[in-house]
Amino acid sequence: MKGTALAPSQHIRSPLGTTRTSGMARAAAALLGGALVLSACGVQQAGAAAIVNGTPISDKDVQSVAVQLNALPQVQQKLTPSIVLLNLILAPYVLAEADRTGKGVPEAEVRKVVAKVHNPSPSTMDFVRMQLAIPSLDEASRASILATLGKTKITVNPRYGTFDVKAADILPTSPNWIKPTASPVAK
Repeated sequence: MKGTALAPSQHIRSPLGTTRTSGMARAAAALLGGALVLSACGVQQAGAAAIVNGTPISDKDVQSVAVQLNALPQVQQKLTPSIVLLNLILAPYVLAEADRTGKGVPEAEVRKVVAKVHNPSPSTMDFVRMQLAIPSLDEASRASILATLGKTKITVNPRYGTFDVKAADILPTSPNWIKPTASPVAK
């Protein structure tokens, strides 16, 4: 059975003057684009190094903490972005546990450490506060933090690695599309 094609004047037009088929094509393209964005690897928010329970940690924060703290004379080993990101992921949980157990770190103590940093960011302050609080936590507190992390949705941008809850660490990743080649056999 043969169909008949519609003449251009018979196409259904929307109020904006576009044909329904082109509107449907645009809608399909938008859905496809949205699906591609949502199915992309890792973080689904532009500029995010990680998303922790829906709260983003920005690349900008990671970079500013690294720059501010690496400029301090007492820093013996330079902080990498992955180390900074790990600490920014852990900070809210460590600080909450330190406060809960009465081992929180006062602002004045944090300010002493970052005294040579011009206008330290809130993320830098949290990073330092967490570093000062960790030694005061006992094994029960550390176990509590790990238990909480186990229930937390943490998505890390693949360029930083992947978050391992059991190790409480960011592990480096290699792109799975790079396949090792067989070495030529010498004769």
